[in-house]
Amino acid sequence: MSLEELEFENFGELKRHYKKNLPSKIENIFNKVLIVSALREVGAEDISGIRNDIHKLAGSAGSFGFSHVSKTLRNLDEYLAKFTSEDKDSTKEEELLDFDYVKNVIIEIKRTISTSRSVKKRKSSDASEVILSSMWVLKKIPEDWNRKIVVCDSCNKKYISGFKEGLAYFGYEIDFFEDIEAAKEKIIEDIHLVILDADLAMKNDDIVPWLKKIKEKRGSFKIFFVSENISFKTRLFAIKSGGDAFFENSTDIGKVINKIEYFTESYKKKPDHILIVDDDIDTLSYYAQLFQQRGMVTSVTTDPSSVFNIITESMPDLILIDILMPSCNGIELTAMIRQHDDFTSIPIIIYSGFDRSILTNFEISFSGYEFISKSTDDETFVSIARNRIERSRNLRYYMEVDSLTGILNHSNINTSFKREFLRTQRSNLPLSYAMIDIDNFKSVNDTYGHFVGDTVLKSLSYMLMERLRSTDIVGRYGGEEFVIIMGNTSVQNAKKVIDVVRENFSKLVHNAFGQEFTVTFSCGIAGYPEISDAKTITNGADKALYMAKRDGKNKVIIYEEE
Repeated sequence: MSLEELEFENFGELKRHYKKNLPSKIENIFNKVLIVSALREVGAEDISGIRNDIHKLAGSAGSFGFSHVSKTLRNLDEYLAKFTSEDKDSTKEEELLDFDYVKNVIIEIKRTISTSRSVKKRKSSDASEVILSSMWVLKKIPEDWNRKIVVCDSCNKKYISGFKEGLAYFGYEIDFFEDIEAAKEKIIEDIHLVILDADLAMKNDDIVPWLKKIKEKRGSFKIFFVSENISFKTRLFAIKSGGDAFFENSTDIGKVINKIEYFTESYKKKPDHILIVDDDIDTLSYYAQLFQQRGMVTSVTTDPSSVFNIITESMPDLILIDILMPSCNGIELTAMIRQHDDFTSIPIIIYSGFDRSILTNFEISFSGYEFISKSTDDETFVSIARNRIERSRNLRYYMEVDSLTGILNHSNINTSFKREFLRTQRSNLPLSYAMIDIDNFKSVNDTYGHFVGDTVLKSLSYMLMERLRSTDIVGRYGGEEFVIIMGNTSVQNAKKVIDVVRENFSKLVHNAFGQEFTVTFSCGIAGYPEISDAKTITNGADKALYMAKRDGKNKVIIYEEE
């Protein structure tokens, strides 16, 4: 189905549309009951058809605030369930389905909706305009974010000296204090990150409440705690004090940098993306608008068979699935998704107009999802979704990101290329795959040591992330090798872009123990449509990189098939 079918200016219009069509939906169910009641023999399949419609309407009615209608329909469904169950008690006299009772219940619902308005159980604003879109809206880093850091520590001078030097190497301005009161004056100015000695803070009763007030006023303010003492008591203190991260004093500086970059990058991350799968267009519309009103992006489908293509294309942060759908129920679809290795980390929420007891009706049982009732109020529903996304994103960060450079690791850059290549084939747009290798990197490690070598790797990764588009994908292939995937980019344009980065990187002056030096890299590029096979593209880029190395290094070469 097309997204245009779901566009409404705001929640008010969407609700008015739903209320207008609600009587006809009830009438359709009533007509089905009339037809089935006229049959000589009524089978479980006939009743199941009515139940499916009732379930769907019970869910959407609850979402749109018609709580009485939703509750009455759920009770009616429970009554009909007795006549579709395979586990009937043979010792009891078989109960006959009372169609007159069913008809009267539906007639009463029709009377109710003709004289009532929806009960506004939702906390949503009807005034906000929301337009469905599959486009990302990138948030800019606030202008007040800077690279200034206050470090307050009174012990382990040697470590602090190296810590300060390491942070400064990556462009952070460091102000170091041994006294908390002196540090306060600097923090008030324009600081968004303080690295605080937990042992020192535990001796000062005023610092934690003071930092919390700063955090309330300055939403982007972060607190990192460091300590030689990693006891439970110290860690608990850090959490209660609003700490965003905790490190041992001996922690590799690279991990601290990654955590800093993680928080600063979060300000320009893509908005949460939710895929909604529901065969009921009204419910689908409601939740699409609900999430978009909160700044999220939604992909929607009424067809479970299209889900895998959508996931491959967009890799949503969360999938919301209706439990009862005619061709494939939510439990079955979730099980299919969980059997796909590339999708196991995506959180899934199954939702229903009924409570959790409905899960007992399904044969498949596993723990790869969470359940939410459609009667859950909007704020709680959105909060649960956001929490699951954030938890999943944090886990994926450590699973998918290279711990040194903060970019995708080997396995995930390969997975990303497979996904991008499939998308490119379907859209028939160009794609470029670039493989980069730092020249003479072994010499850097041998001359200056591995710490300096690591900072060179990080400086290249940061430059790539800063100079390339947000849609380009950057990963560490291994050692000193990097990969860039550039969608909708010809190999010629990719060469122009990477040549600029190459020239800038070659001018970057590194400093180690008072000695200055520069580093260069070589690059090989291959792409689609010049090459139509994914494996040939990666092999081609590798061969072009080899040619760049052989021909003198510090250059970019495009692979051409022989």
